[in-house]
Amino acid sequence: MKKVTSIFTVILITLVLFSTVWAAPKVNLRYALWDTNQLPAMEASIKEFMKQNPNIEVTIELTEWNDYWTKMTTGVAARTLPDVFWGHLAYFSGLVSKGALLDLTPYIQKDKLDLSIYYQSLLENWKYQGKQYGIPKDWDTICIMYNKDAFDQAGIPYPSADWSWNPRNGGEFVQVLQKLTIDQNGKNCTEKGFDKNKIVQYGIGGLAASEMQTGWLNFVWMNGGHGVLDQPYGNKFVLDDPKSVEGMQFYADLVSKYGVAPTPELQGTSASGWELFVAGRVATIPVGSWQLSAARDNLTFNWDVIPLPKGPAGRYSCFNGLAHNIYARTKHPEEAWKLAKWMDGYESQKIISEYGVVFPAISSLIDVYLEATKEKGPDNIEYFIDATAQTGQWPMHVNWAQIFDIIQREYELAIAGEYSAKEAVELIKDQVGSFLR
Repeated sequence: MKKVTSIFTVILITLVLFSTVWAAPKVNLRYALWDTNQLPAMEASIKEFMKQNPNIEVTIELTEWNDYWTKMTTGVAARTLPDVFWGHLAYFSGLVSKGALLDLTPYIQKDKLDLSIYYQSLLENWKYQGKQYGIPKDWDTICIMYNKDAFDQAGIPYPSADWSWNPRNGGEFVQVLQKLTIDQNGKNCTEKGFDKNKIVQYGIGGLAASEMQTGWLNFVWMNGGHGVLDQPYGNKFVLDDPKSVEGMQFYADLVSKYGVAPTPELQGTSASGWELFVAGRVATIPVGSWQLSAARDNLTFNWDVIPLPKGPAGRYSCFNGLAHNIYARTKHPEEAWKLAKWMDGYESQKIISEYGVVFPAISSLIDVYLEATKEKGPDNIEYFIDATAQTGQWPMHVNWAQIFDIIQREYELAIAGEYSAKEAVELIKDQVGSFLR
């Protein structure tokens, strides 16, 4: 009888344990992003993740770019950050220095993750004090997007990949933009009788101090300048180098001297640079490859892309890559890591690449992305890939938000013609010193 009782007890305990495991509640993770264009691809990947991990439920939170970072900034203080969220290099330094991000190094080492499949320069950007806080999910470079119809109407050939600029007289780049800057009488700004007060189409748009990534920092590099800081997290301000200042002055001259771009005031009050391009008010605009989906959805004219014009030091592009960050205070670090690792892994990036919305950070998947975009265009999409050959270093500093605020404020006035780029940089240098100590 005792033997039967013992067997019954073992069976009962087994059933109870099985029932407990079966009835265990799912782990709920919050996943945040900002790009509507990428949402369907992310949803598809996360759906597959949940299929493979039935014990994890993922809630997607979409917030537009500006509100997203307000939410993240306040979330650090309120301790309400999502478990897994998109990170951007412009905000990485501030978040990691506040202890808001989970160090992924031990997880990477434990799972023996092969990081060699990623673009290594992007991987390095997500390191802080020797620790890895993000794995790249994608990448982007900068090209010039142009309205082919505007070129046709102006009777000028489409720009070639060899076009160039120089700070002395602007070179071919400025010559093209001048012929594309048209007044209400159909005259361009090289013709007699051109009315600069009644311009209906500018040669280029989207030029602003806030447009560091797509704009002025590339011209600094292309003129032989180093950038803003001497090294990532460095404390030496180098934007006052003569070559850097000269590149910044040329960028400002496109507005205040050559008049081929709308003023910051006009661009800020009437519409953004992108909105002006969509409306046909500007013929060209520097864009990141992330803008391709918006172009396909919104442009009603024929368009294509061309590399940035070469400067005296060659052609450079900003090279950026988003990553998935994990909140340091997440209640579910193992599950959050499992999600982040999946989203940045080969299988997930292949799913996302098949949507053709963003270049994958795993270089072997580029062909999958190109196949997905073959019918969508643009014809010369590979110029974005070519731009990865020579890129500049994104400025990294724990006080970057404060530093960049000062740069934007002072340099915007130089673009508007209030004072020179040299004067602007001197004012910037005086103010950023306290943040670099």
